[in-house]
Amino acid sequence: MTIQERRAGLFLICLGLASAYYGMFQLKIGTIGQPGPGAFPFISGAGIVILCLAWIIANPVPAGACQALWEKGQLVRPVIAVAVTTAYAVLMEPLGYVLSTLVFLAAWQVFIEREKWKKTAMIAIIGTAAMYFLFVYLLSVALPEGLLEDLFL
Repeated sequence: MTIQERRAGLFLICLGLASAYYGMFQLKIGTIGQPGPGAFPFISGAGIVILCLAWIIANPVPAGACQALWEKGQLVRPVIAVAVTTAYAVLMEPLGYVLSTLVFLAAWQVFIEREKWKKTAMIAIIGTAAMYFLFVYLLSVALPEGLLEDLFL
């Protein structure tokens, strides 16, 4: 385990403790028969703490195990992923679910996965249709219509 991995584990332990504290004292856990709104954050936070502690204890840091967190040029794809995901979230309301998801999946395939256009188009169209069917017909979720609402109504 590197120093960076140990720091990441400690950071996740802090987040887990914060989540467990918030679920226990701010939201109220409730009982086993009638769990309150804080039950899931508490259980999730406690689980994160337990798993991270086990990971840190099972993997001690060897002497002189310091290495770079990111190799040269490896930071580009995660930054692009964050930008594409942020653009997706921002464009969801004005463009609507279908168009924004289509653009998101196509952009992900082109900029991050570096796929060819034929495969990109297939993934974007089939993925958008499958997720639309799942959310609208199976889960009955109302999705933003955006531009499509303006065009067809």
